[in-house]
Amino acid sequence: MTTTLDSHPEPEQGSEAPSLLQIMVAEGDPVFRLGLKSGLTQYPHCQVVAEASSSLEALTILEQLAGQRSPADVPPEEAVPSPPVAQPLDLVILDLMEDPTTPNAGLALCQQLKVKYPSLPLLVLSGPIESAILLQLWQAGVEGCWLKGTNVPELVQILSQLVTGERVWHPQLRAQVQGMLAQSTSTPSLDPQGVGPFTLLWHHLRQSGVQEMERGLAQLEDLLQQPQLPRWQRWILEGQRREIRTAKALVAGLFPEPTVAPPTDLLTTVPPPTRSRPGLGELSPGLPPVALSVPASSAFDQLVSEDQFRIIKSLLLDRVLAKLPTSLQNATHEVLEIDILNPEKRQALFYIILRRFEEVLDELRFSQVQRSQLVQQESKILVDLWQATTADFFGKYLTLPLVRSSPSQSSDPVEIYRILIQDQVTVQAEVLHTIPQVVALLDHLLFQAPLVVDNLVCSVGSPEAVLQAEALLENLVVQMANAVVQPLLNHFATTEVIKQNFYDRRLISIREIERFRNALSWKYRWQHYITEPTHIFESQTSLFVFSEAGLKKISIYTAREHEFKDLKGAQLAVTLILETRDAIAPPLRSTFRWVGRGLVYILTQVVGRGIGLVGRGILQGIGNAWSERIETPKDPSPKSKTQ
Repeated sequence: MTTTLDSHPEPEQGSEAPSLLQIMVAEGDPVFRLGLKSGLTQYPHCQVVAEASSSLEALTILEQLAGQRSPADVPPEEAVPSPPVAQPLDLVILDLMEDPTTPNAGLALCQQLKVKYPSLPLLVLSGPIESAILLQLWQAGVEGCWLKGTNVPELVQILSQLVTGERVWHPQLRAQVQGMLAQSTSTPSLDPQGVGPFTLLWHHLRQSGVQEMERGLAQLEDLLQQPQLPRWQRWILEGQRREIRTAKALVAGLFPEPTVAPPTDLLTTVPPPTRSRPGLGELSPGLPPVALSVPASSAFDQLVSEDQFRIIKSLLLDRVLAKLPTSLQNATHEVLEIDILNPEKRQALFYIILRRFEEVLDELRFSQVQRSQLVQQESKILVDLWQATTADFFGKYLTLPLVRSSPSQSSDPVEIYRILIQDQVTVQAEVLHTIPQVVALLDHLLFQAPLVVDNLVCSVGSPEAVLQAEALLENLVVQMANAVVQPLLNHFATTEVIKQNFYDRRLISIREIERFRNALSWKYRWQHYITEPTHIFESQTSLFVFSEAGLKKISIYTAREHEFKDLKGAQLAVTLILETRDAIAPPLRSTFRWVGRGLVYILTQVVGRGIGLVGRGILQGIGNAWSERIETPKDPSPKSKTQ
């Protein structure tokens, strides 16, 4: 009997044996792939006819099975060790395999398969999956999504359901997706265009709260479906369900969603195709594949599209804004200018900087800035951001009475903003020029240029690039806030109105303020002569980032060879001392280790044993004396006394 791609062996009439399932396994872990294959082959109706260890290999095998190209047409760089398979395929089991060259390669593979082979069921068998990836898998039409660690009998039952057209997802994963879909349908997505950071923060908090309530309701529904649930426990769960539903209704009624825009096509849910008995013969090879687009290097000179720019900008600002309420405490053990502000003013300053940074991005895009101009405009961009933030934070027309030296003279009002911006040169030299990789961040957001993370090039959208961009923006916010407060400490540090409206209650006395300013002065000296040369010598850059515990400091790798060549004087001497220490430390450690071992040997083996022998001899002598005294009997007779 000749087997083709669209023909399947049918069971004999009246036989209840399940149909033969031709399965392909795409798994990057060879041990797990072998164990899965061995477990499935124990069932006569399950047959693993193809294996793949990468996304490229899986696509190549499927194209050969579909007859789209022969093995001779496969380019050498795409050649795979597995030979063409003559059997049809009923189902593909795959993992979200990682690929260092392509971000989210497993997700891209699923999207390609569902477009090119819509009637071929897919079962994603993976570990924990991010919510965003889960939503995209659901929208792509993936039929099955389960967690690794499932026993083989349960997995075989899942396969049988999938080939009949059912959509089988793990209850926990399905609850996550349903919560996100319910939120997206009941509450349209926020239009980031023209919306400030405050609105974005409110939208994020409201959306995350509703999603958490949806997730809780889904979990309660799953628990209430259990037939063996005790009655008293069912009553408790039903009460919890009523409470969550009431809270959700109150949120929807009392806190309406801000200005919204209709959902975009990117979030359109794709329903699974209807079919009776799927196979590779029912595919549409003419549809183009869907992959995560990464622009070529030549395309980095052009600004990204409006939709891409809005998505990237909103994602980054949203992630940073979500951390602000819990990131106001300085946990770095390093004195910062913003430490003198009270928490409310510190939070407001962070918000203002983020809003102004968003406006800077919009202005750069509106002006059609060229990529080569970012380096030239970096200083002007930072100065404009600093001036605009200063004006918003203190008020551009705020005036303070300046007391004359003589009490008899009257006080004149002084515009605080005009005085503060006079320190532009000092602020640029001490703060603004030290903010790292500002051009790289702007280049990444405006032109989708990749970021270098630990000497690895990471494209836009990859987890590493997202975390790096987030850290760079958070450091920019903290450093810009320090730049705004620094002129205030230079000119109006002890002004009573400033102390009452801006300062922390613990730093309002003149003594505490002067102590704080002295600590800042010593910090900049130490940083200039010791810390910065050390970081240059170690090819590192320090960043201030937000965390749940507050502000913390991290270090990232940065190529700083040109800065190292420009070091001179005391800074160069610090690097020479470090190099000398690195050269002398290993032999010194070896010498001290050898001397230490010798001392330990002498003290334990020679002196210790000698002391032990002497002590043992003394104890033996004392013991013998006592034993002789005890063993010698006394003669109580009077005769012995008279003699």
